Amino acid sequence: MLLLRHYEVLVVLAEELHFGRAAERLKISQPQLTQQLKQMEELIGTILFERNRRNVSLSPAGRILLPEARAVLRQSVRAEKIAMRAGRGVIGELALGYIGAAAYNGVLTRLLRQFREKAPDTQLTLTLMDLDQQIPEVSTGNLDAGVVRLPYPDCPGNVAFHTLCEERLWVALPIEHYLAQDGVTVRLSDLKHEQFIATHLPPSTGFAASLHNACAQASITPNIVYRSPQFASIVSLVAAGLGVAITPASIQNVSIPDVIYKPLTDTEVTANISLVYRETHESPALDLFLSCLDGNPA
Repeated sequence: MLLLRHYEVLVVLAEELHFGRAAERLKISQPQLTQQLKQMEELIGTILFERNRRNVSLSPAGRILLPEARAVLRQSVRAEKIAMRAGRGVIGELALGYIGAAAYNGVLTRLLRQFREKAPDTQLTLTLMDLDQQIPEVSTGNLDAGVVRLPYPDCPGNVAFHTLCEERLWVALPIEHYLAQDGVTVRLSDLKHEQFIATHLPPSTGFAASLHNACAQASITPNIVYRSPQFASIVSLVAAGLGVAITPASIQNVSIPDVIYKPLTDTEVTANISLVYRETHESPALDLFLSCLDGNPA
């Protein structure tokens, strides 16, 4: 079977048509070049060069094989580059889960843009998933990483996290609500008699934990009358006049008519967006994605 070295000998000698210059380019001695060419011709079963004391020229078989040899060498260089890029995570696959809120505030967009600039050829799979779906999938390796809101009780020990941002808490009000008027500031304590629309998560998980902690600090117990897994749905119910909702600040980027958003002035509780991933992994693509975190201050 011909080796890459044989193809190199053919191409270089065909370009130089001189054994001395070809040997110099190949960084071997002239006898070594002669021996490698002889070995190649024996493997093929025909001569590739016609030579005499004065001239070296390609044989008919050599002329036919030359473009194929050049193609083999080009493919070899390409394969080497692909392997090196795969080792750096520049190509490959990355499976990423995310919550809808991560798309609202721009943090996911910034991460994906930076990653795409570093690894334009990586196959990226994005899946919209709830927090309680993502954590087990990351832990088992079905997802490389997930963009979520923490905390998550009983989080598996092999899951690490990085806080991407912290958001203030706002309130979404029906447009006809008395607190929705211009110039009216809103405290969480002003909402103690309101009906609330909230996430479906338990109070120790994700954004529900932020709502629970903020209400506890304000000494109110929210009267939750409706629940929904997505903030867009929650705000739609607010627009219908079914209640008010505590939301992260970025929900303002979701344009839903008949809703007014206002910051809560009496709480310092925030809601985080975090990246979760397996602490021990063998994914160069994930390593490259994690390197993008340096450009996203928490």
